[in-house]
Amino acid sequence: MKTRWLISLSFLVMLLGFTSLYPAITGAEKAEEAKLRIVHASPNTSAVDVYVNKDKIISDMGFKDVSEYLSVEEGSYDIKLYSSGSKPDDSDPVLEENVTVMGGEGYTFAAGGISSEISLFEFKDELTPSESEAKVRVIHLSPDAPAIDVFSLETPLVKALEYKKASVYETLPEGNYSFDIKPEGQDKAIFNLPNVELKNGKNYTIIGLGLLKGDPAFDMIISQDN
Repeated sequence: MKTRWLISLSFLVMLLGFTSLYPAITGAEKAEEAKLRIVHASPNTSAVDVYVNKDKIISDMGFKDVSEYLSVEEGSYDIKLYSSGSKPDDSDPVLEENVTVMGGEGYTFAAGGISSEISLFEFKDELTPSESEAKVRVIHLSPDAPAIDVFSLETPLVKALEYKKASVYETLPEGNYSFDIKPEGQDKAIFNLPNVELKNGKNYTIIGLGLLKGDPAFDMIISQDN
């Protein structure tokens, strides 16, 4: 009888030990974070300071600037842009949006449009690479440009991309490329982006911004997504 009682007590101690460990194990599991970055693509909006919730994450962000990725927990965030150097307590934001991000995902939030109509555009980024090729997409953020086609030499990469839209990611072999941007269905290029070096295992976003008729002029910038 005494032996059976000791065995039962030993089992209870072992069980309690296991249950006390279990919360520690599950508590150590950290939720996967989201990644977000900001692009200043509003051609006639001056430099801005960028706040996420109440924290300033970028100072003096100018047109065509692309931030590094910021890792955040899954959830909703207030993104506010203020004129560079202004105090949030004394100033109204140039732009304010609430966004929701999911763990394990990447996001580009672009402040675009002319200043009187500035908006925050959301694009989902692909962070997973192709080891044997590069991945490339195009985002159209030029407010006065028509839908565009993008060619590498005579090979179409993107067709009929409209303002505020992003193409899907296309895979290309590693190498040096020149991209021609043409109004949809036309033969004459309105812009050429030369000497773009793409590497296997890397993902890239090419952004068209600026103005076809006005200043700052139409331009294209490239950023790496992973």
